[in-house]
Amino acid sequence: MTELHYALIGAAALLLVLVFAWSKWNERRQVRRLRESAGPAGADPNASAAAAVPGPAAGGRIEPWLGEPAGASDSPAGGPGAEAQHPRPQQPEWTEDPMLDCVLELRCAHAADGVAVIDAMAPLLRLDCGLPAQVAVWDARSEQWVLPDRFGFYGEMLASIQLANRRTKLGDIEASKFIAAVQQMAVVLDADFDPPDVPLLRRRAEELEARIAPFDIQIGLTVQPAEGVLNPTQVQRVVPSLRLEADGERRWLRRDDDGWPLFTVQLTREHRLALELDVPVVAPERRPLQAMFAAAAELAVLLNARVVDDHGRPIAPGSIEAIEPALQELYAKMRAADIEPGSARARRLFA
Repeated sequence: MTELHYALIGAAALLLVLVFAWSKWNERRQVRRLRESAGPAGADPNASAAAAVPGPAAGGRIEPWLGEPAGASDSPAGGPGAEAQHPRPQQPEWTEDPMLDCVLELRCAHAADGVAVIDAMAPLLRLDCGLPAQVAVWDARSEQWVLPDRFGFYGEMLASIQLANRRTKLGDIEASKFIAAVQQMAVVLDADFDPPDVPLLRRRAEELEARIAPFDIQIGLTVQPAEGVLNPTQVQRVVPSLRLEADGERRWLRRDDDGWPLFTVQLTREHRLALELDVPVVAPERRPLQAMFAAAAELAVLLNARVVDDHGRPIAPGSIEAIEPALQELYAKMRAADIEPGSARARRLFA
């Protein structure tokens, strides 16, 4: 044998030793994580093993709530941001909604570590179909559905996609892509799930789209000078006095005293101010219509302008009384369709 042969044999032996050492180190690391998740020293090892394969507590499935732990409220500020490693941010405050979501349950043969779960769900979160997808995992220690953490171990997961919103709905192609992404996730994590029927998903999406279409209504007002156009510099000086906060280029947002959005104001290309109330996403008790009319009247005074409708006709002082009954009728129809105006369900549908 030549010196080259001996060198190759030595390199192969060294490589085998390194691979063996790495596998041993990884095994010790996994054992240490399992012990940490099992609780303090002296705990029952059988209980530790049960905790490693989490599932809902006895008494039925607990609906996933990905907000802050107990005590969190539905606030306009929202919850904390999703983990930076997600390809697309998830909604931290997401709650499973049977009307809106298709939810598939994945059951792992063995508890998967958080890093593997985060990597496996990346294709699902990268779906580009105009509808939000979510992944929740069951955390046995806190006994709640949470966003996956890279240091956790999970045996049960939920993969969901919203069926429709005001802009689009789940079709055959989008549904097939969603199921394929979940299937890929299940293969990587050694999990099984029950794939849904694609035509059934499409029909559910079509029914939801038809259900919400009559409520996709905006009410608009325009503030324009009697002659010429508005001066953008003057507009910029005036808007802070009306508690309008910046919401993009030449666009402002009005909130109520509790921080909830009421309506938007935008300086158009024609240098007019367009005020718009997105009816289904604002709760009626916040009186958004009255607030928008009052702001429009104040802007007209400050800018030496007038309030007109979409056709340029002046808004009569009693117009709000004429609109209010129709608005209340719309709210009643939304409630009859099980969509409370301004609720989390309405905000998701009309996002």
